[in-house]
Order: sequence, then structure tokens, then C-alpha cells
Amino acid sequence: MTTGSPKLRMAPQQGGVDWRRAEFILTGLAFLGFLTIGIRITRIYANLPAHPLFVHVPVVLIPVSVLGALICAAQPRWLERYGIPLSLCAIAAMSSIFPAMQAGAALRVVLHLVGHRAQLIAQHEQAAHILAVVFTLFTATVILTFSAHRISGGMPTGLKLADDILGSQLIYTALRIALVLLALVSAYYVFRVGDLGARAVWAGRLPHP
Repeated sequence: MTTGSPKLRMAPQQGGVDWRRAEFILTGLAFLGFLTIGIRITRIYANLPAHPLFVHVPVVLIPVSVLGALICAAQPRWLERYGIPLSLCAIAAMSSIFPAMQAGAALRVVLHLVGHRAQLIAQHEQAAHILAVVFTLFTATVILTFSAHRISGGMPTGLKLADDILGSQLIYTALRIALVLLALVSAYYVFRVGDLGARAVWAGRLPHP
């Protein structure tokens, strides 16, 4: 016969912290993702600019992360199965934004744009900086929501501060709401960044209907 609550039975043995838990590993990977800020690759094979290639990564991974987050926020039980892949996707997407921005800034210098196209590129860069901040917050919220789902569901990590905060159902609910809001804002800005970039590239090049 077993005694005690499920939470107590699932607590780390001897009151220690299990640093191998997915929550801690994902947090470490997220911090490592910021190393890409220092990547400055401006050109690739055959001296082609790197920016048009690099942007494909966040353009694909950000919408996938956003869609996955919205689904998991609506169906929290899916966080147990898909929380880790979702977090990894968000980390990869976040990490890909920074090299794309660096390559874009280098490309702008080379092109020497003026007039309306220069204005569009300036707006494109500004929107990209906002996206980088918003999506970084989104990535952190994905990891925190996944952690809160597990901890509040009876899987404490043994780290008292994390367990006390993320074990609260109120905090868990607030994180799910924040996740939805940040997902929607991220979706808007990834569209805006792409739209401004496309308009800057094709401005004046297409015949008017």
C-alpha cells in the first residue's frame, strides 16, 4: 500500500535537485542560443549575400513554433508530449534570428540604398529588432510554461524556488495566457518583417497593373 500524495512520491530522491531534467537542459540551451549574436557571416558560396539564405530559417521555424504554442496552450495535456520539441524549435528559431540580422545589416551597407527603398529597409530592420526581443520572450515563456505544466502537475524539480513559483496553478495559467499573447505578437512581426523586406526588394521593379 502506498501513502502520501503523488507529488511527494515523485519528488527527487533525498531532496536533491535533478539537474538532468528537461527544464534545466532547455534553459541552458536557450542561453547558449545567444552565442549566435556574435556570428557575422555576410557572404556564402560564390560570394552571394548570406541574408537571403539565413532568413529562411526563422521564416519557417517561427510560424511552426507559434502554431505549436497556440495548440499546446489550448490543449495543455499536449505539453507533456510535445513540450520538449516545441521548446527546441523555439530555441532554434530564436538563435537563427541574430545571424540573419547581422547578415542583413551587412547587406544594407553594400547596397547603398536611397529614397523609398532605404526607408523600407530601415523599417524592416526596426521590425526585425522588435521581433528579436518579442520572440526571445516567447521562447522563455515556452520553456517556463512547459516547466510549470510539469511542476504543477506533480513533478517537482527539487529546486525550491522554481518549484514554489512554477508549482502554482495561478502562475501556470498566467504563463499560458502570456504564451498566447506573445505567439500572436511574434506572428504579426514575422509577417511585418517579411513584408517590408519583400517590398524593399521589389519596389519599383514590378510593372503596375
